[in-house]
Amino acid sequence: MGVVPLGPKDNNTEDTSWALSMAAAVPSGIIKIFEGGATLGAALLDLGVDKDRVEAVEQYFADINPFDEVAASTGIGKITELIVNIGVPGGLAFKAASGLGKATLAAKQAGRTLSRGEKARRFGQGMLGAGAAEGVFVGDVEDAGTFGDFLGGPTKIKRGEDEAATELMNRLKFGVEGMAFTGAFGAAGKLVSQMRAVRGTNKAKRGLEKGIDKLDSWFRSNGLLTQEGFDIKMKRIGRESADTNVGERAMVEIDNIADKIVRSYRKVATDKVDGNTRNEILEKMNDVLMSGSAANGKLKPIFGAVDEFRLDTKTGLPGTTPEFKTGKQLYNVEIEPIPFEKKEALRKELVNKYKADPEDVTKMFNQFDRVRDKWSELFTVMGRRFNPEALKSFETMLPKYINDVLDRGYEVFRNNPIRLADNIRPTKQLIKEAVKEFQDIAAQKGLTLNDDLARDMVDEVWKGAKLPKAFRVGETTAPGQVRFEKGVPAFMTKSLGSKITQDTIADREFQTNISELSGMAKPVIQKLLGKTKNPMASIVEGTNNLSSQVRSNQYFDDLILENNALKKRYDEWEAGGRVGTEPRIPFLYNSSKDAMRYAGGTTDDFAEITSVKGDAAREIDRWLDEKGFLKNIDDDEIIRTNAKGEIEQILNPLQGKFALKDYAEAFKSTQNSTKSIPRQLYNSLILYPKGLSQMSKTILAPFTHARNFISATAFAAANGIMPFGNTKDVKAAWNALQALGPGTRRDNAFYQELLELGVVNSNVQLKQVADLLEDVDFGGTLNKLNSDYGLNRFLKGLKKIKRGAEDYYTAEDDFWKIFTFLGEKSRLAKAYNNAGIKLGQEFIDMNGAKQILNDQYLKKAAADLVKNNVPNYAYVSDFIKGLRQLPVGNFVAFPAEIIRTSANIVETALKEINYKTIVNGKEVTPLRSRGLQRLTGMAVTTAALPLGTVAAAQAIYNVADEEIDAMRRYVADWSKNSVLVPFKDEDGKLSYVDFSHLNAYDTVTRPIQTVVNAVNSGRADEDGLLDDFILGMIESTKELGSPFISESIWTEGLADIIVRQGLTREGRRLWNPKDSVGDKVSKSISHLVDTQMPLNWKQMQRLGLAIKPVDSLGRFDERGNQYELGNELAGIAGLRRVEVDPNKSFNYKITDYKKGIRDSRNLFTSATLKGGVVTPADIVDAYINANRALYDTNREMYLDMEAAKTLGMSEDQLAERMVNRGETASFGFLNEGLFRPLSISGDVQGLFETKARELGVRNPFEQAYDVIGRIQEVLSEVPLTGDLFPTLENPFRTPVIPNVVAQANQIINNNPAAVAAPATTGFLGQGNVNIDPVTRLTASEEVLLDPLEKRFVKNQRTNTRLT
Repeated sequence: MGVVPLGPKDNNTEDTSWALSMAAAVPSGIIKIFEGGATLGAALLDLGVDKDRVEAVEQYFADINPFDEVAASTGIGKITELIVNIGVPGGLAFKAASGLGKATLAAKQAGRTLSRGEKARRFGQGMLGAGAAEGVFVGDVEDAGTFGDFLGGPTKIKRGEDEAATELMNRLKFGVEGMAFTGAFGAAGKLVSQMRAVRGTNKAKRGLEKGIDKLDSWFRSNGLLTQEGFDIKMKRIGRESADTNVGERAMVEIDNIADKIVRSYRKVATDKVDGNTRNEILEKMNDVLMSGSAANGKLKPIFGAVDEFRLDTKTGLPGTTPEFKTGKQLYNVEIEPIPFEKKEALRKELVNKYKADPEDVTKMFNQFDRVRDKWSELFTVMGRRFNPEALKSFETMLPKYINDVLDRGYEVFRNNPIRLADNIRPTKQLIKEAVKEFQDIAAQKGLTLNDDLARDMVDEVWKGAKLPKAFRVGETTAPGQVRFEKGVPAFMTKSLGSKITQDTIADREFQTNISELSGMAKPVIQKLLGKTKNPMASIVEGTNNLSSQVRSNQYFDDLILENNALKKRYDEWEAGGRVGTEPRIPFLYNSSKDAMRYAGGTTDDFAEITSVKGDAAREIDRWLDEKGFLKNIDDDEIIRTNAKGEIEQILNPLQGKFALKDYAEAFKSTQNSTKSIPRQLYNSLILYPKGLSQMSKTILAPFTHARNFISATAFAAANGIMPFGNTKDVKAAWNALQALGPGTRRDNAFYQELLELGVVNSNVQLKQVADLLEDVDFGGTLNKLNSDYGLNRFLKGLKKIKRGAEDYYTAEDDFWKIFTFLGEKSRLAKAYNNAGIKLGQEFIDMNGAKQILNDQYLKKAAADLVKNNVPNYAYVSDFIKGLRQLPVGNFVAFPAEIIRTSANIVETALKEINYKTIVNGKEVTPLRSRGLQRLTGMAVTTAALPLGTVAAAQAIYNVADEEIDAMRRYVADWSKNSVLVPFKDEDGKLSYVDFSHLNAYDTVTRPIQTVVNAVNSGRADEDGLLDDFILGMIESTKELGSPFISESIWTEGLADIIVRQGLTREGRRLWNPKDSVGDKVSKSISHLVDTQMPLNWKQMQRLGLAIKPVDSLGRFDERGNQYELGNELAGIAGLRRVEVDPNKSFNYKITDYKKGIRDSRNLFTSATLKGGVVTPADIVDAYINANRALYDTNREMYLDMEAAKTLGMSEDQLAERMVNRGETASFGFLNEGLFRPLSISGDVQGLFETKARELGVRNPFEQAYDVIGRIQEVLSEVPLTGDLFPTLENPFRTPVIPNVVAQANQIINNNPAAVAAPATTGFLGQGNVNIDPVTRLTASEEVLLDPLEKRFVKNQRTNTRLT
């Protein structure tokens, strides 16, 4: 039978927009509810009566439903219509049948809860009700389809039979599925609600709840930490970042000033000006930075006290005027200002001798003052936590060692100052000089030191050196001074230097400080360790070191303060009769008994964080100070006494505290060692190149910077804030940026405040690359593998470039976070003011907490909104972060954050819309309009904007939906489910811009687009909507998981070479199989180098070709392509148009087709010719399976050919390509939309005969021959125009069909005429049953056989044998 292929839609037909289709789907779905009920009634009336009431009802509703055709014109419309059609009655029926809502409310009013049995019973009733409603009210059950259509089984819909019984049976199947899936969705919803219910309660969990919470912890930001613990941890990180920024900004400005001074000096100097000159200038600066009036010119800390001020409720900050004084004094440390005479001496030398700009010198001193102020602040915080005994030691030790603690500039400790084995190797030149100097010192003492021993000693010194990070009042040796735990030569120490003889020259002195070295030994070893007198090193290293210790101590104190506040609120609620909403419980407890009182559970649910005895807290606190005893933290947390009444001195406030086991263990978690040989190999071969390739494609790619900035506009827009909508906020955000540029770095104080709030410096992709490179010790590895002076200087230069690129990448992200922060803050202030809440007024916020409206609250609230609704690496779960160490996945943290923040935006909007509070006795909804604005912003950004852009482009360029569908078959794999914006030139040639590359929310919209594409592509089949929906969901899951499981840039390159043997995933060959080994190696290396190439290398090459003259042959690349300059420039912003040319791609389609044919044939032979005994049933199974694959292959090729025609290829062009590739016959069948089933060659049949003879069994193929022939005939009439491969039962495995087939064969073989004659026998093999002369079937066969089986029997009765 001939098949008319479905061609493309007439381009003159007006396309229906997705928005119009969705709008029409809602009323159409409602009408179909009534249509479904009426159709069911008509079917019941028709049952057993020869009437066509069902058809009449369907025609009636088709006539009165003006929306149906528009709704069904797009995939999204069809999905929406079905959801309304079955969702509305199903939901109402579930609610009515279950009565859960009313029962739960009644139980709550009665002071009880529903039992699990009662809930289960009512839920079961709801399932039955929903299933029944869906079966009754579904408009057209055949159009809707069932999951059975996809999976097979008893709920598969019967089609093509206009009988009332069939209609009723189909509706019953649909209702049964509806009941089952209501249960499944309910269970899934219950799981999600339980995950939300157990999340963050701080209560002990048992059984299933505990398992759910553990699973949930993999994906939530706080992991196993309590929410309060996580928030305080983020507060600590913010403080450290703000401190670090003070040092880094000073470092950058001093670095620039030093460069300018050297350039100025070079113009007037008579002697040589080089790197040494710069070092001399920096040393002079450092001497002044670290100077004071103390002994030996050291810094002088001044210990005193300042007045305490209470908070001003209108600002949220301590007041500044006398009425805010509390009458109390606060401990204070202030580093004395730089001595005037030293400052002026340096100023004069820099200006007069080196010709420095006086303004630059003033800027430098201002930076010195800011840094010293920061040091004062940090030492003040440190001193305030000590009890009187510890404070006395603090004030004694700090003046002695303050310079040692802060002046920490040693090259060997630059990467990791704690781990001994990770010190950076000095240069070869430094080691050579140190060997000579060690020998000279020995010679001065009359000793001879040979080269080998001297070299061993030098290595032991730099490898074993350690620079303690903390300033501890309980330090037994000088804090801040280098120690040598692997020993130093004894002849170089003060204590033993004069006693060493030639016989004992090899002796070492262990646990020695650098201050204990004698004479020339100290400067020699300082030189070996890379001691620098550089203000930049002192500022950065000193500030970072001090900040880490102080902010860590604050972190522990803040945990106690927050916990005690929770405890106080809970106790007050409990004492007041438990009226109102239960407040959050504390998360730290004084004993397991105390823990059970608040959190429930048993003693097994809790653990002591760390013992109260001695220095046990060291396991959770690496800054532990053996003599740093703490004073009372607040009125609740007083110094404890033991059973004897003796004071228990506490070194860490968490000592003796209990917590939930997981939280207690979280304090003790340590990184796994990465020093094993397999781990080092994995780092070197996989992680290191993976990190470099990701860095090359992002941080070091200038065009990626442009796309990064442009795409990040979506973060503000999705929160309902118009990008660039407020010029004042634009300017403020720009001025706060920390990257070098006009107008940037002007408001560092604001940026540091934002750091402390956790708003900025959290770019997800940059932080993930940084963490990945840190995993393999990026900088340290280079330095350890190489110690050449020249190369080290080169690497330092590269690091400077990398740092600059990182600053810009961060700034591009920071700009929109600052802009969004300012927008959120101003909108919150306006909303609360409009609701009547004034500054200083108390109110209940959206989270049910009592607040005072002031500037500090607004800042914190706005910061929380940005952190929760804009991607932020600090909020990526540890599980997701850990995925970076796998060889798969590229930037997995970013899509994870898009998913998190997208859900948060919607949740925040709904909370804002529903938030109510009482102001001046009146209920108001302060944030309702803000919530609607946010929800609208999300909808516009994720749906309306991309889809509206596509619709506009279609209208402007007259591009039909069919053309876009065709185009998708010829775009790169990564663009198949993207939002494609179409363009058409004057010649009708199509091109597109992949909008998804610019859409930051593509991660959440792509799965939806994938489902819609699948529904659209399934329009031509006849098995309903749901199976297409399922296929789309499967594909969308793949799209959603792709960033997490796809090969990384580097491992994909490796797989192309090793796994795919020189073939890329797209099918492009890297080398010819006949290439020499040398050529293959060369091309492989080139391919791997491409994965590491920075600077958008490919795009740069295209730009280079595009700028050449039009008549130049140099405009063509190696494949003969030429590029248009304007289009390539647009590509910088991610707007490059890609031409769709099936002429260039069709040969790849033919290659895939031929491979598919081979693979399909192999499915048959590999399953049936393995060498063992094979049954006829096995052969038929394999034949059906092979034809299913063959059908899919042919259908894909048919669709590719139809798409090529739509895109402008002629039939002759297609035929020529197919003929040239040896597929002449295939072209004829494909062009007609016909399927040619698998034919079994004579050679294969001969193999069956041979194998059977060898095994001494009957030839199974001979037994299966007739069945295969019948299947061939059926399949040869299946068209390729729709996904219509039939369900084929194997007669050797089916209880009914085996009788049919066996008896049919017997009758045909024995008496063919008996089959052809009418009205002879009934159901095959049964006598005295009449055969209908029209249908050629018996009544039993009409009932028992499906359509395919009926076709078998009809053919048996018409033909004598199938071949």
